[in-house]
Amino acid sequence: MKKLTTQNLILNNSDVENKIQRIGLQVLEDNIDSTKIVLFGISNNGKLIAEKIINHINKISKIDTDLVNINFNQQSIIYDKKFNINNESVLIVSDVSHSGKTIQLVVSNLMDHNPLKIKTSVIINRDHSLFPIKIDFSGLSLSTSVNDHVDVLIDDNGGFSVYLS
Repeated sequence: MKKLTTQNLILNNSDVENKIQRIGLQVLEDNIDSTKIVLFGISNNGKLIAEKIINHINKISKIDTDLVNINFNQQSIIYDKKFNINNESVLIVSDVSHSGKTIQLVVSNLMDHNPLKIKTSVIINRDHSLFPIKIDFSGLSLSTSVNDHVDVLIDDNGGFSVYLS
């Protein structure tokens, strides 16, 4: 892995915050007639991004939001709490989409809960999808080689930075 330096910095914290704010606006536009959006944050980074999306949504809208954190144990999906998404709008949030496998696993699992609709959001969409998944809201589409690696780092103050290595 290459050393993370300013030469391979793709997005700084301000850039990421702007991307998250734009995604929040797009999510609101997409849910103009919804009363509730349930966000599912994949792992720690997805959860933190989802929290920031919720904060932006709550600043300008009265739509009800809920956050469920997702972790994995081998191929098992673990939710941090019980949820009801029957006839609700769902947003799956992650930091980077590479092959689409993780998001596809979550979508397939959530389909059993009868959501109204499922949309996906990432900060970086690497455009290497190997699975039938579409990213609906992305901060940045990045065409990279399969050998490149994208690192989304969060500092102790909750600031984001994105590197290509």
